[in-house]
Amino acid sequence: MSNSESVQKNRSASAFYENPWLIFGGFLLLLIFSYWNMFVNAAKEWSSNELYSHGYLIPILAVIILYMRRQPLRPSTFNERLIGIGVILAASVLRVFMSSFETGDMYTFVIAFVGLIILVGGTPMLRWAGPISFLLLFMFPLPHTATQQLLVPMQHFATRASTIVLKILGFAAFQDGNSISLGASRIDIIEQCSGLKMTTIFLALSISLILINEREWWENLIIMLMAIPIALVTNITRIVTTGMVIFLFPESEGLKKFVHDAAGLGMVPLAIALLVLLQYVLSHIFVEDSGPTHLDMIENPQEVFWKDQKKIED
Repeated sequence: MSNSESVQKNRSASAFYENPWLIFGGFLLLLIFSYWNMFVNAAKEWSSNELYSHGYLIPILAVIILYMRRQPLRPSTFNERLIGIGVILAASVLRVFMSSFETGDMYTFVIAFVGLIILVGGTPMLRWAGPISFLLLFMFPLPHTATQQLLVPMQHFATRASTIVLKILGFAAFQDGNSISLGASRIDIIEQCSGLKMTTIFLALSISLILINEREWWENLIIMLMAIPIALVTNITRIVTTGMVIFLFPESEGLKKFVHDAAGLGMVPLAIALLVLLQYVLSHIFVEDSGPTHLDMIENPQEVFWKDQKKIED
């Protein structure tokens, strides 16, 4: 090997080790490999439990948002690397402790991911990439006990609220446990109709929307607080629509199934439309100050002059 080839090879190796993005990608693959059994268990839950079938979409969404929010990386400092290694080690210890709890060890991946961000890009990368870790939380299924504790009240609420809406619309609807009686027909509000899945999906969408747009903190807070009500409204809309069809066409099983499936597919577009409407309302609540008006210049010309001069100086 000639000297020029040796120098070129050394430069290529140096460029690899000095490129933060390549280092981040390499460490991320290593982190995924160390949690591979956890991802296998999560994938089994995604494929077997309809409540968490959206889990496949979360990593894809996280990668897209990470790309959209990306900023130039600088190598982390020595102290930042120590902090990052400490966070990863803490996640590993916590993972061992949480392994006795169902799905509990899965959530330690998020902590390790934050440690990796600090290790590679330091606090600047943590500011723009760290918030994505909140989105990753929706990738993992809840423990069975927590799922049941949420399902029972959500099923009851969906049944009761849908019954009330059907009565308001003029239908003879009566609640019987987690079922709705509509004349000779009956709707059973099963776990998949409780609204838990829609709530989880819409919370993830709301966080994604917050991450990719620049808004005031109070707007982000309202969007997060309204995520659950909007998800519940869309779920009740699905149940009510299905109930009306069952009442009006009790003999048509094919139509019932078609409306039930179509209403399920239409829940996400409806929720997104409500979210867009919410953003439109928020954007028109407060209007940014565009500067002094003609009336201000006539009544207080000196004050306007000094404000403008201060803006120029700033």
